[in-house]
Amino acid sequence: MNIGLLKETKEDEFRVALAPEQVGKLVSEGHQVFFEYNCGLGAGFKDEQYLANKGKLASKQELFEKAELVLKVKVPTEEEINYLNEKHILFTYLHFDENISPESILKLAATCSTMIAYEWVKKNDDYPLLAPMSEITGAIFAKRSMELLTQTRGILVGDYINKVEPATAMVIGGGRIGLNAVKVFLMNGLQVKLVDKHPESVVTRMKKYMNNELLNLLKGNLEIILFDEELPENSINRIKELIVTADIVINAAVRRLSMPKEKVRYLITRQMVKSMNSGSILIDATACDDDLVETAISSSKLFETYIDENVIHYNCDHIPSLVANTATIALTHATFPYIRQLATNGFIAAIKKDEGFKNAVMTYKGYFVNEYVCQKKGLKYTDFNSLIE
Repeated sequence: MNIGLLKETKEDEFRVALAPEQVGKLVSEGHQVFFEYNCGLGAGFKDEQYLANKGKLASKQELFEKAELVLKVKVPTEEEINYLNEKHILFTYLHFDENISPESILKLAATCSTMIAYEWVKKNDDYPLLAPMSEITGAIFAKRSMELLTQTRGILVGDYINKVEPATAMVIGGGRIGLNAVKVFLMNGLQVKLVDKHPESVVTRMKKYMNNELLNLLKGNLEIILFDEELPENSINRIKELIVTADIVINAAVRRLSMPKEKVRYLITRQMVKSMNSGSILIDATACDDDLVETAISSSKLFETYIDENVIHYNCDHIPSLVANTATIALTHATFPYIRQLATNGFIAAIKKDEGFKNAVMTYKGYFVNEYVCQKKGLKYTDFNSLIE
């Protein structure tokens, strides 16, 4: 198969969809890999490394002309959409269920290319291509929030000085993002309040990221609070009480089908933000505009913040790019087996062989084939199985 490796054009995006040695493995298996000039430079990989692994340097136009499988990290930009056509299989993060407008999704579908979303690849009830970036997201947002708190309020974050109370952080949602944020906060001496649907299993889940000895040493600084989806108002009122004294708040919860807007409009309202101490830090780690956090506006810039109700907001929508080398290595380790499946078996055979991989197909021949995205964005859904049969 001819494979194209694009350079990211999204602002402040420095990750790349293949490392040089992975290009070498694909070439050794009989495929051709065309890569765009300086595609990996932001992640620490030079063109010479791709060339040494038998990759072929190509212009953007040449790459799209020759490649059947197109690899990148983020959803295509307007310029890239113009190059896509029905022969292309695009494999990348698409996030059709988030901030991207229905109009932009329709433009992508109109190319009639096949689009597979990293974030929807499923394995054993998990999402393995989302997992490594979620873990990095939680850790980096926690580190950045502590830096911002030091800058804005002059607080030395951590239990370093005798007779000075440590800073307090509240994390909403105990998935990979939330637990990795909690880990960083605990290791830096903060008092942490975690709001989660399953408080009984938090300590067990934390052991994926911290050894027993360290967790036992630090968990005295962790308070776990139930979020009850059956009685969400009670839980939201508890968040309202806690947010007043929190120096840092990170929302790591995502809106599920079990919590539609009709049931829960916001977890954090503007009035709650207004009650926070001036100069405190509020982060929506999901970077979803006006979703669970009323004052949240996402940003494509790695260091952009804004002030609303005297609170510092930081909602970068691709924060793993801040550590582009680490993120690229973690991401491509997860994506590479699926890239090889596509290259070796072809699209139809690859997705028929793996139901979890089939789950990630968003568009096929101009049709929308993900039911959840169609419901959320008001798009016409077509059963994928009926198309490929």
